[in-house]
Amino acid sequence: MKPDEFDLQLMDEMAQLPPSAPEVEDYTPWQASIRKIIWGMVLVTFRLEFFYLQYLLPLLGATLLYLGYRSLRKSDPWFTLCWGLSAFLLVFHMASDILAATPLLTTLEQNAWANTFLIALTVAANVLLLFALRAGIRRRFVSITGEKPKDWLGRGLMAYLLSLAVTLWATLDPATEPSLFFGQTITDPLLHNGRSFAVIALQIYLLVCIFRQSEALAGRGYDIAPVPVRVPGKPFVLGVFLLVLLAIPPALWLSCRLPSGEAQQITTPLAGDQTAVRDHLVELGLPQELADTLDEAELERCKDAYAVETGSWSDLDLTDDTVPQTEGNDLLVPLDDAQARFSVWLVFLPQWQVRWYSFFRYDTLPTLRLQEQFSLDVSGNDSHDDYTAALLWQEGETTYLSHPQVQLVGGQTAEELTEEQQWWYEEELERLGHLRYTPYFSFSIPQKATALRGYLAYTADASEQLERENTYDYYDYVHLFLRHQASLLHYPFRSIEDLGGSGSSRDYGPIRSAYGTFEHYAPFPQ
Repeated sequence: MKPDEFDLQLMDEMAQLPPSAPEVEDYTPWQASIRKIIWGMVLVTFRLEFFYLQYLLPLLGATLLYLGYRSLRKSDPWFTLCWGLSAFLLVFHMASDILAATPLLTTLEQNAWANTFLIALTVAANVLLLFALRAGIRRRFVSITGEKPKDWLGRGLMAYLLSLAVTLWATLDPATEPSLFFGQTITDPLLHNGRSFAVIALQIYLLVCIFRQSEALAGRGYDIAPVPVRVPGKPFVLGVFLLVLLAIPPALWLSCRLPSGEAQQITTPLAGDQTAVRDHLVELGLPQELADTLDEAELERCKDAYAVETGSWSDLDLTDDTVPQTEGNDLLVPLDDAQARFSVWLVFLPQWQVRWYSFFRYDTLPTLRLQEQFSLDVSGNDSHDDYTAALLWQEGETTYLSHPQVQLVGGQTAEELTEEQQWWYEEELERLGHLRYTPYFSFSIPQKATALRGYLAYTADASEQLERENTYDYYDYVHLFLRHQASLLHYPFRSIEDLGGSGSSRDYGPIRSAYGTFEHYAPFPQ
């Protein structure tokens, strides 16, 4: 036998061998599809809350569900419906992962009606998906032989509905009660934990039923035709993840830009009487850089001022003996790659009124200029009102002034608090009639800005404290917080607004905080 004849015969015999596993799957679309469907449901149903797996795995699961139903979509109208529902769930998960890089998703979740609607929509899609899969199996497979196999998928559907009922029961009756110091306290451990285990068991049983249904149909006649696809499975999965990944950075950038109020270019000098008020405040001791940020309305508030004082900075970090770094009356506060300073000034007005100015200034502006926030945690010693804020900065030779909107957190009345909270804040409620307000404002630093500074001011009524204590010694304090977003590429989105009015100085995702505590204790100037 010649070598060429031997090669031809060997090739002909090898052609008679069974094809490789991927080729077999191409000709047995049911087994390949049901495997993708099972794994897709596993990844969508059970979530792991670490290493971003709560976002990655459900997205992968939704993609596998879509690929599983894609090859069956032309074999039966019920499978076509499954394919459409899986496409909806895939788009839903892609949109959710992208919206997690924006404040919109958190807003929807915090809105009871919107959150309930989205949950109901996905639950209805999952129920209809299981029902359509069962109906398609029974019509496409059972009609061939005339014999009905064991209805495992029907059992799985009932298990899924029962798990939804248990979940709804746990939502309406969580078996917990609020605690003033420890959040939620479990009132019935057996009921609270037992329902969670029951839901997990029912979800696992559903997956077992899908697998058993596939085994029950093995070897039975069926009429399934593989559907040609333009994009194979692996490139499709990579495309889905690449699309979501590329959409996240622009979503983060657009979401982090905050309005800073309408900026006004300062071109005209103050009127003569306003200039006189400003000069008088400087003579009383108000720093020139703070006085220069006061506009006509603020100078009108201070026209009858007769004294200006400051106080001292204290250290609230009880873990060490670090003394706050000060320079004159300023507290130096490093913040990531920026350097800022705080100062607080009290302007004394007639009728025992005190105008408090919490002032900050950047010595070095941060490189990343996205989310910034200046926040105060004021005492409840006096009642406060008339909150204002201002930002002043340079762009070349031009000076700009804006007045960000001051947000007020707190202020709840006794009717809005629990009995434990009323007991904890009894003295403050009795004195003020409500909880004290904690003001803040958020902003983005303009990209071309230099020499940025600003303040947050309010008026305190000291008469109640002096009368209550029967003394002329005036004591009060305030906690100052300057917060900054230190990185762009973070996920999910963290809004600096979530920290507004908070007394926490801990990191919150990409948000870093600098803080200081100011105290004033001196005889009230006469």
